[in-house]
Amino acid sequence: TGILMYFYPQSESKNIGAKIDQELPFVAIHMSAIATSGVEPVNIFKVIIKNEEYKYSRLEFRKLLNLINFQGSDLVSALKRVSNSSPSSKLRGLLDGLATTITSGGDLHEFLDKHADTLLFDYKIEREKYTRTAETFMDIYISIVIAAPMILLMLFVIMGSTGMNFMGLSTNLMSMLIIFIIIVLNIGFLVFLRLKQPTF
Repeated sequence: TGILMYFYPQSESKNIGAKIDQELPFVAIHMSAIATSGVEPVNIFKVIIKNEEYKYSRLEFRKLLNLINFQGSDLVSALKRVSNSSPSSKLRGLLDGLATTITSGGDLHEFLDKHADTLLFDYKIEREKYTRTAETFMDIYISIVIAAPMILLMLFVIMGSTGMNFMGLSTNLMSMLIIFIIIVLNIGFLVFLRLKQPTF
């Protein structure tokens, strides 16, 4: 229990960071579109928080607004504090870049537009990697879960017709065992693909 409690926060942080990374390209595009209207930077975050599609990014931006509204921090200091505690390295890069752009008086829309392009490019690469992984596991699935059991069942039929047995097990018992293994492998593949599937 102690070991689990020690590693759980780190594991949960990585999980949330990965989900923020998946949302971030679309968050940055949305922020860039809002920035074109020339609103105050704080209002950009207020608009994003109202959008329920960004489930995990909203939490980080809510921390930012709490620092400004309730603790009296200025925007740049709040950006840096949230950046330091964020579980997502990509969000840290976005917030640090925003802080630098605001401090230097740069064009916020231009920064967000370029950063959104970079994040979207990374997102497309990640999607391509997932597609290749899924294709690889599809080949493994066909080989292990479909072809191998068929060959084994044919062997057991031949063994049963000749009166042979394997390790003292009957043909019916071996058939049931193979069916059980196939069910477990199917569930395993479904769980793996579900865990690896991007949410966006």
